Amino acid sequence: MSWTDITDNGRVYSMAHLQPFTHVFRVDESDITIHFTFGFHCFTDEKGDGGLIFNRGERRNFSPSRWEASKDLRGWICERMLDAQVTLHLSSNQRRYFCLDIYDYALFFQITKPGNTTNELKVVIISAYPLDQWGRSMMPKGKNHNLSWVLGQRVKGIVL
Repeated sequence: MSWTDITDNGRVYSMAHLQPFTHVFRVDESDITIHFTFGFHCFTDEKGDGGLIFNRGERRNFSPSRWEASKDLRGWICERMLDAQVTLHLSSNQRRYFCLDIYDYALFFQITKPGNTTNELKVVIISAYPLDQWGRSMMPKGKNHNLSWVLGQRVKGIVL
């Protein structure tokens, strides 16, 4: 997914930081190339603070606070992602991963292995937002796994 800049209440919000990118990680003695994209929920919510945005049949409001927080995503991915603990969960019959960063930042993402590839994955950051204390109890529960281990399994084609 590629996003164009958004104008909301007369201000232009650059979406350059949410453009797809590729990063190589060293996991289990192998270099894994991961292609990242960012979903609609990384910069929208249902609180009604910003203008309506439509995407693939879904209607949500632009969220200046989510947009602001999303500017840290690329740095988190490149610098801290491999150290993260994730919880596996199902959402709409799709395997997804949830991570609560040490800075109370909730991330939901999906990891897929493209067909006929070696040491390559796709990660879609579906949603990412600062988490209020009251919202912690609503987050997915379950066993935590090291994300580096999960990536190592997924790159082998193992479905967790």
